[in-house]
Amino acid sequence: MNDLEMIESLRGGTPQITPEAASAARARLQAEWTAAPRPVRGWTMPRPVTRIAVAGVLGVTIVAAVTLSQLTGGKHNLSVASAAELGDRAAVAVEKTPDKGPGPHQWIYARSRNAEFKGDMNSWWKGMDTSRLNTVEGWERVDGRESAEIVDGKLKVTKAGWRYDEHGKPVGYKSPDQSGYRLTKMLPTEPRALLRTLYDPKTMRMAYWDPEEAGSGGPGPATPVPPAGGRESARSVFGTITELLQRPLPSALRAALYRALPQIRSVSVERDVRDAAGRRGIAFTHTFEGWNRQMIILDPVTYRFLGTYSYAIKEHSPGDGEGTVKKGTVLQWTAQTALRVVGKPGLR
Repeated sequence: MNDLEMIESLRGGTPQITPEAASAARARLQAEWTAAPRPVRGWTMPRPVTRIAVAGVLGVTIVAAVTLSQLTGGKHNLSVASAAELGDRAAVAVEKTPDKGPGPHQWIYARSRNAEFKGDMNSWWKGMDTSRLNTVEGWERVDGRESAEIVDGKLKVTKAGWRYDEHGKPVGYKSPDQSGYRLTKMLPTEPRALLRTLYDPKTMRMAYWDPEEAGSGGPGPATPVPPAGGRESARSVFGTITELLQRPLPSALRAALYRALPQIRSVSVERDVRDAAGRRGIAFTHTFEGWNRQMIILDPVTYRFLGTYSYAIKEHSPGDGEGTVKKGTVLQWTAQTALRVVGKPGLR
């Protein structure tokens, strides 16, 4: 029997720790960390062996969390044994500071750092150049009816609506749209019910449907919607949760999203993942179609959303005339560096 099997056998009959007991234990540990140091014997516990893989030129260390993931965040040394534990810790942290979320007429200011394409969106398989980062900032009204950005030093506000050609034919929808706001209003806050709703394609159709446009004889859907019938894929649901976590949300919904993520099949934990701002985090991770590993990176102490990271764990040929994605190619690397609710566009 090896060390890990011994640990597993010892803990097999131990009941799962309750949130209350976990909070008490964390309080005792924090008291120990802040207390004056005491002399101890020169003995240290052996660390579990982990597998380390370096992705491209990122310098980001991705550690496979098979049995135990540990991460030092700030002054604290956190141990997360599973995605379920990470989800529960993050949810408890959110629930300690409850709020109802922003009002529909308030504005969201967001700033992020993102890796740039090596080519462009039409040659996405080449991946991202992690040595070239750009900063993007903008404002969006909470209900999605207006957005704003700085153009040539001046604030430009864009109203949501349809774009028409010279013949009056609708040719597209101006950014932003109201789908994110509608989703937050439609989603339940019980984790299992939340997942069932996200897997239901009707949810996305309703989120993207503009009843005012449809009622006035306008084009109807704001953007292309998923096909009727069937079921949303795990990749789609993971992506939707990723997008939602980048918005100001009611505490109950954010907590439910954290608890729902581990219930998506094969979601696990990665430790010591760095976002595009260089901050160390701990991440929910999922590998789709056997080649694309995607991560939602959280702060290891506050569990605030930090950013995203995605790379190819093996070579992939999508076909349809597109190029081959090489193993190790970074497909996405972002960092959300500011997210605030403000009274009007232009305020930071």
